[in-house]
Amino acid sequence: MENELIKNESISSILKKVQMFSALNENELKALAEISHIAKYKENSNVFFKGEVSTSLMLLVEGIVSIFKHDNKGNEIVIGYFTRYKLLAEAATLRHTPLPSSATFKSDGAILKIDLKKFESFFMTHPHISYEIIQSLLHKIELLQQNIHFNIASNSSEKILFFYHQNPKLSLDLKQYEIASILGMVPETFSRNIKKLLQEGKLEKVNTGYKVC
Repeated sequence: MENELIKNESISSILKKVQMFSALNENELKALAEISHIAKYKENSNVFFKGEVSTSLMLLVEGIVSIFKHDNKGNEIVIGYFTRYKLLAEAATLRHTPLPSSATFKSDGAILKIDLKKFESFFMTHPHISYEIIQSLLHKIELLQQNIHFNIASNSSEKILFFYHQNPKLSLDLKQYEIASILGMVPETFSRNIKKLLQEGKLEKVNTGYKVC
């Protein structure tokens, strides 16, 4: 089913909802819309692969995207999940270098693709947009630090508590096996530790999933 956001709204109206473009006037929004298009995806569709060079700035406008790599044994290592109005692979895209990871949709969704060369010519000098891109990159650094914490945490329970504390909204959109994948554990280990944390009173079951007590 075509999602309502993409079905009922123009590109300009979508752009108005994005913090990065909130300072643009009507003429600037119109100019940005003219160099943009919406690409729709089905669940499990690939967005890009590691090593590709993107010619478009990619803004997720609907759905959930998984960013991942493969280790030398071919195992998928999930770097993170992203939801609406997040930039995807913007660092490599703006540097015109190969993308360092791959991405796939975990739900039906859509990406707003902005022509990179035209974007750089007309909008990169806008102070508000430059600031928001910096904020997006800082968020990715924070995500990297979070992944490092996952890897050095002493046990699986600590990883689970840290995840639910840091990602209360994202956890609502993910299945338990997907969260387990982010934390680098098999679903059985994740489920066993969830039960343990509930018994210890460190996690609480709520209608939307779990929250840290």
